[in-house]
Amino acid sequence: MKMRFLALASILMTTLACSAQSAGVTGEWRGIWTNPAGSVFTAQMTLDAGPGCKTCAVLGSGSIRGKIVWTLRKAGPNAPPELAAQVGATATELVKGDMKGEGLLVLNGYESEDPNHIRPADQYRLALSDNGKVVGGITLNGGSWTGQFIAVRSQP
Repeated sequence: MKMRFLALASILMTTLACSAQSAGVTGEWRGIWTNPAGSVFTAQMTLDAGPGCKTCAVLGSGSIRGKIVWTLRKAGPNAPPELAAQVGATATELVKGDMKGEGLLVLNGYESEDPNHIRPADQYRLALSDNGKVVGGITLNGGSWTGQFIAVRSQP
């Protein structure tokens, strides 16, 4: 009986910790994305998780939903001229994912509103800082996992 209680308590604590971690990413973020080809995008990311996230509640306690509004700031030196001509253009990417373990945020782009074709949906493996103010890591970048993304919480 005592072992059952300990196992149940352990499962409950793990669930609560996962929910608290995912809720810790809720909010507005500003960031920058780069790749080895020299492309640079700025980002405004909004993430929602935890009890306030209505779509997350259906999917489980660790679920995260959000959107990233990308702005092309620089096309790489070998970029096609049509991309270079789009500097300043924006695209919106919808993302979903969850926290994996302690502080690892896994997001996948699943829909994109990008009339100028500047940025396809991506996949993200991001670490959340201990103070919860910075998130950063790598992105799939077309299959090579060489995209780099870092964002900080927006200041009020």
